[in-house]
Amino acid sequence: MPKAVILAGWVGSRLWPLSREAYPKQFLQFFDGESLFQKTVKRLLPIFGPENLIISTGKPYRFIVQNQLSEMKLGIEKNQVVVEPSAKSTLPAVLLAMHYFGDDEYGVFPSDHTMADDGGLKSSVEEAQNISSNYTISFGIVPNWPHTGYGYIKPGEKLLSGYRVEKFVEKPDFETAKKYVENGYFWNAGMMYASKKNFIKEVEKHSPEHLAVFEDGEKAYSKVPDQTMEYGVFEKTGLAAVVPIKSYWNDLGSFSSFFDVLEKSSGSSVVSNTEILDFGAKDSLVISEENKLVGLVDIKDLVVVDTRDALLIGSKDSSQKVKKIFKSLLAKGDERAKYHTTIYRPWGFFTFIETNDIYKVKRVVIYPNKRMTLHKHLNRTEHWVIAKGVAEITLNGKKMFLKSGESIYVPKASEHLLKNPSDLPLEIIEVQIGDNLTESDVEVIGRDQIEDL
Repeated sequence: MPKAVILAGWVGSRLWPLSREAYPKQFLQFFDGESLFQKTVKRLLPIFGPENLIISTGKPYRFIVQNQLSEMKLGIEKNQVVVEPSAKSTLPAVLLAMHYFGDDEYGVFPSDHTMADDGGLKSSVEEAQNISSNYTISFGIVPNWPHTGYGYIKPGEKLLSGYRVEKFVEKPDFETAKKYVENGYFWNAGMMYASKKNFIKEVEKHSPEHLAVFEDGEKAYSKVPDQTMEYGVFEKTGLAAVVPIKSYWNDLGSFSSFFDVLEKSSGSSVVSNTEILDFGAKDSLVISEENKLVGLVDIKDLVVVDTRDALLIGSKDSSQKVKKIFKSLLAKGDERAKYHTTIYRPWGFFTFIETNDIYKVKRVVIYPNKRMTLHKHLNRTEHWVIAKGVAEITLNGKKMFLKSGESIYVPKASEHLLKNPSDLPLEIIEVQIGDNLTESDVEVIGRDQIEDL
């Protein structure tokens, strides 16, 4: 049975402030309460089966992946999640996954795209299997317009299934893209199908420096260069084929793409997930993460994205340029490039309600039967109010249980941890007061990792 590698790592910079470095677009549960990652898993499930799905993700996201898989209750095991030690693009990620699993055929699929669930992908995978003994296959999307944000694949000789690849081409200008579409080129969607044997043989020929990952796994990962499958294999091999996918597909690489796929509100003019009063808005995308009323008067072709800590306003036609804001924030070391006001941890998440130099107020949610790490703070106190559920609290070795409406004060230098002993989420309002409210004032007791706090 073939395996599917789902690529679920690293950030998309063109969807800031929705997508952040610590919580990229594939995990945003923005689509009928599901994330793009979860929808990708569901799409591949009937084709490959749960036991043959391999999730490739980065260290910062491994617990997000595990939590979202747990929500789906599919029985996908922890050992099916392969954690990349660092961001190295698709070729090293695929080789690392192949290092740990059997000598089968592999499909590779990004998790930050959307696709119609109409059976088209399943049919294309079956077609790829017909020629996988001789070719390494890229899946090409049949284009419906001359998009300038995608690479293209020029098909050549017709095969039993699909075509030999004549060449891969970079993102074109509009006039060139029109010619590509007229001449039957496909969009390059970054999806692959190949036998492990054939793929490794092509890597050995064309990118031999990356074979170390396949042979030694994580030990070799930091030593190999960053490389995509396209540059490392497909553009160099003479044995590349392309199998078309005729289903609707969108890489959701910009807010204009979001506008295309999200449900429109009044008059098909505005997309929004909040309460709006619309007086003349046209062809505009309006998203608010806050529960607030939004009034719109005579706007056109705008993108407005309102989060708790950032507001984006721009032309819909220029939404590809949002990455400039993201890169500017990164260059300045601004944490708003990396973090939302909601930050996720293996045990749950917390949201900053109010912050300044003297105090912070947070809403903390701990998932059922999860717990934090035992730790202490030398420069701040904490006050916890149980808003919902039951909390098991250990404070300086003493265990106690508090329920909704009860509270506890945690002095400086006190060893403490929180646990949710029930099968329902635990919600707490936490007030921190002190001279240092950063992660530098966290001392873990008996463990080296701070990231679980």
